[in-house]
Amino acid sequence: MRSLFLTLFLAFCFSVHAQVDAYQQDIINYLNINGTHQQYSNAYDEMFVVLKKQFATANVPESKWEELKKNKEESLEEIIKFLSFAYRKHFTQDEINTMYKVYSSDAAQEMIANQGTITKNDNKEIIAFFESDLGKKIESKRAELSEDIAEISGHWSRDLFAATMSNLIKSGYSPQR
Repeated sequence: MRSLFLTLFLAFCFSVHAQVDAYQQDIINYLNINGTHQQYSNAYDEMFVVLKKQFATANVPESKWEELKKNKEESLEEIIKFLSFAYRKHFTQDEINTMYKVYSSDAAQEMIANQGTITKNDNKEIIAFFESDLGKKIESKRAELSEDIAEISGHWSRDLFAATMSNLIKSGYSPQR
């Protein structure tokens, strides 16, 4: 079933890659505000830390690293678009819009920025959301959604890593042995 979902998902993604409907845009907006964009931005940067260690003896100039990093925002937009299909599978547009509103709040933004150090009032607001019907649905869908996200993320990170490493090797740089 997972393979079928992924196959259909990738076929759908590539067929509508340039097309973004209002529902998908709402999900993209949500993923950009709920910490997902930042999470993948950090993962992107961490990949370069790993690659720099692997190519430490290759004397890759900083200009080459900068050249490789210049597609960061395009790559982040791509993963966010792909992730939007996983969210679309589990949540309605109205639910996504509600989630967006909650995560747009000062309380949620403080929670994201400070990783849990929020005021009691802000904490009450967050708890109230997660005790709502939508909050309960999010919790009930967590395992399925996490599987979908892991599969999409795995493909994205492997493809990104392989493409970057391939670029370095084609440019004449060799990793450490």
